[in-house]
Amino acid sequence: MKPPYFSIIIATHERPRLLARAMQSVCANTFTDHEMIVVADTVDAATMHVISQNLREQDSFCKRIGKLGPALSRNVGLSMARGKYVIFLDDDDAFSIDYLERAFLTTLDNPGSVIYTNYCVIQEDRSQPDLPPQPGQAFSVANADFNALYVKNFILNHSVIFPREAVHGRLQDPHLSSLDDWDFLLNVASDTPFVHANITGAMVYKDYVNQHDRRGGNSQSNGMQTVTDYLSIYKKWPAPNLDLRVKRQQLLASAGQHVPIDWV
Repeated sequence: MKPPYFSIIIATHERPRLLARAMQSVCANTFTDHEMIVVADTVDAATMHVISQNLREQDSFCKRIGKLGPALSRNVGLSMARGKYVIFLDDDDAFSIDYLERAFLTTLDNPGSVIYTNYCVIQEDRSQPDLPPQPGQAFSVANADFNALYVKNFILNHSVIFPREAVHGRLQDPHLSSLDDWDFLLNVASDTPFVHANITGAMVYKDYVNQHDRRGGNSQSNGMQTVTDYLSIYKKWPAPNLDLRVKRQQLLASAGQHVPIDWV
């Protein structure tokens, strides 16, 4: 079977209603040369129903074992991907109907590069019985200094288009609490050029009404763990210059962590 142009990797965890929206947004795209790889760290009957209803012949599903969390699920997806390009999609997010068409055209202009795009944020209340369409707010990263990625992530997880050779053999770190996608970006950026494409099509949905529905629960605990993750990433991926190290130090200080500049 001819490999697809895009492999769309969807990590999911017992959110069938949201997963249905994500999968349907991929299937509805005007560009059709793609496969979906859905990886679940646990499943329930509702999730299996959604998958059976939306998985096509060219798609794959895997129920994995091991630690819960998206990093290991994405790693399984990477090992299964056959496409020329790889895109991650979280189960609570979606693509606009023409995103993959625009992504395809952009890859033709930037062969071999990792491409990152603009995105749209949409607020919703997931306690409601349905998820009616809501207006979104577009966010452009066109003017962002790419080197700022060494200080703090500004690139949305599913607004990145990876050549498969750029991610081959790389893994997301499951030991990080919430920054595994950023760590992965820095890993890839260590030897692959990144290019911005001024297109929008990745849609991130945020439930600001029901905070427990977001990744993590206790804000104070999560905050301390996030600082620890920042230190881990800073140690793993050294900043290219002193100015960025100073900015790292200042960011940690704003979170109440005053560390020597040698640590960052």
